[in-house]
Amino acid sequence: MGYTNGVEFLFTFKYLYKIFIVVNGYILFIFALIDFINVWFYQRKQKNNNDQSYELVPCKEKINDRYNLSSSLPIQWNGIHHIFFLLLILIVILFKGFNIPIKWPEYIQEIILFLITFVCICFDIIWKKQTPKEWLKNNYSTRIEPVAEVIIIFFGLLFTMSAPITILANLNLQFEPKHLFLFSGIFASVLDNAPVYISFAASAAAQYNITVDQSNNNGFLAVFFSYYETDAIKTIRAISAGSVLMGGCTLIGNSPNMIIALMATRYTYRIRTKMYQSKNKESTEDDLITYHLENISFIRSLVTACLILIPIFVVVAFFML
Repeated sequence: MGYTNGVEFLFTFKYLYKIFIVVNGYILFIFALIDFINVWFYQRKQKNNNDQSYELVPCKEKINDRYNLSSSLPIQWNGIHHIFFLLLILIVILFKGFNIPIKWPEYIQEIILFLITFVCICFDIIWKKQTPKEWLKNNYSTRIEPVAEVIIIFFGLLFTMSAPITILANLNLQFEPKHLFLFSGIFASVLDNAPVYISFAASAAAQYNITVDQSNNNGFLAVFFSYYETDAIKTIRAISAGSVLMGGCTLIGNSPNMIIALMATRYTYRIRTKMYQSKNKESTEDDLITYHLENISFIRSLVTACLILIPIFVVVAFFML
């Protein structure tokens, strides 16, 4: 959103890399700590039951080795043949960002990305030797349906919040970078971060009498940067950090949060224990105890995320902006 309104394509890499390294380093440390704790508990339980195994399979589907969570399995990559299409997407984004070979006409990038997605799906159908109907059936509950649900939810959010966002974009709010970081983050936690980012950017530019309607062909933020570069860098840096980082506080702050949560709840754990195996040596599918993953509570995820993320937000707000 920033780039389409005049922010330099490499702005994130130039001015946000320190925040990126610190925040992601903190999150990776937390993930590693949780993993080490889980491994410790798992190994402790294995001493009491050496035959216990864990398998993850799609709901109402047959057991598939692809979803086996046994720690004895080596790390496996599924869908590695899609890397080619991922590289194509990155190339398209970079070429448009650097205007290679010329400045791209409007909507050309979106059309190309849609075509790449379509070809990728066709290739996946051929690769798996399935009919389109079979492919849709196998992927609907765990991949297609979650994305569709999120699209519907965010359409509703954007329509209902369009008026408050428009008002916010036209307010001449006298905020410092720390305030912009905080308030853009709060709004981004309950809305998608893209409209929040552009709304706060418009409000910040209005402090310098720059409005969206007064922009040149490159966007109103290009005007902001050309006349007030130092202030523009500090302002957009704070808004970018707040909109993205605090979106992780809720499932709806960043749309991938909810997509991943919905995908996870489409699976079930199947646990085969030593006790069940001892009763019937020739284990069948009936020997598996099935557990559905819990639906992820909005409030619980909010509280958990805030407890983990607030310390790093304080560090960013007071020492990095």
